[in-house]
Amino acid sequence: MKNHEVREPAVLMTAAERMQIDASGITARDSVIPMDCLSKRELQVAHKIMEGCSNKVIASELFISERTVKFHCANIYKKLNISNRSALIACCFRTLYQEVVSL
Repeated sequence: MKNHEVREPAVLMTAAERMQIDASGITARDSVIPMDCLSKRELQVAHKIMEGCSNKVIASELFISERTVKFHCANIYKKLNISNRSALIACCFRTLYQEVVSL
């Protein structure tokens, strides 16, 4: 059985490509929503979601009901203007990425 190794370029985006994207007005900075708009409990639930936990596991680990987890999820989605767990993970990644880029 052959293993096919996929090699990615060392630089994901050239400076010219980055300038073109910035010039077009499509930047990650516009879509970054600060995570500090979430309450302490919502952040705890969000972290558990990012760990891949189900609502049942989150409820068990945070000592709350599954219905409360669903309530927190709905609030998180509304505050961040997203609709599902995948979007939450992408939002958190964009936020972290923006923090690293701005350093």
